[in-house]
Amino acid sequence: MLGVRIDAAGVIGFCLLAAGCGAAPADEGESILVSEQEIIVMNGLDPSFFWKPSTQQALRALAQAPLPDALGGPGAAALFSSERGRHLVERVVDCALPAGAEVEAGGWSFGGSIGLAPQWTSAPLSAPASRRWMTACLLQSLNALSAPVAVHLTGGHPALADAPGSDASEYTVRDAIMFGDLFDGARPAAFACADNSLFDECGVALSAKTIKRICGQSLTCGLTLLGHCDAVCTRDGAGAPTCRAPGSKVYPESIASSLEPLVALSSGDLTCGVLGLVSGLL
Repeated sequence: MLGVRIDAAGVIGFCLLAAGCGAAPADEGESILVSEQEIIVMNGLDPSFFWKPSTQQALRALAQAPLPDALGGPGAAALFSSERGRHLVERVVDCALPAGAEVEAGGWSFGGSIGLAPQWTSAPLSAPASRRWMTACLLQSLNALSAPVAVHLTGGHPALADAPGSDASEYTVRDAIMFGDLFDGARPAAFACADNSLFDECGVALSAKTIKRICGQSLTCGLTLLGHCDAVCTRDGAGAPTCRAPGSKVYPESIASSLEPLVALSSGDLTCGVLGLVSGLL
């Protein structure tokens, strides 16, 4: 059974991994995930549903066939039977397909947004790199605190490149880097590390909201927390991360998120002296 694991360094530097999860929800009617000039997404995927063994099995089953066929098959029926399941399908299509692409299934229409696995429309999600990009995108979508928050995503995939001339300068507080492969039928894996610039101020604080954001009330959360990202990740000249999991497995398919400063402070339980530090970022 999958379970939450915290490496020895995992209690260090996580005081902002859940930052922003207490921010005000998006306005009613706002897109759950948008990709315009910058790669800005609204998180909010329910971890308690996401980490259920049946949900994880359904995700792995989707990968066994082209996405339209998989969503139209009997294996996806359970996902369409609930709002949380449809939300997950929406996020899968958002992450996988580019803007303008659509999938019709279960009497619903789902549109793409980012485009991390466009080949999934015509072939199973079998390539390890595609499975890993999808995993990182879905992990960055998790938020159990009922307050979707806008985050800026960066990574080495061409689909994560901001448009020329775009400006994501308001997203100055690094949040977290996610990576793994939840579509591996034999050994599914999910990892996160704290990537925030306030690590030194926060010291060893581990916010309870960290676990709640990623795992909610799930008893089967499969995420391993790896401490501060400086210990497990490097960045290329464009800032795209490559991270290393326990056992030295390398993930170039890692996705980093960053927050607006005021959002990073809005969780309300940050008591590690960050107010003055963050105010310098405004």
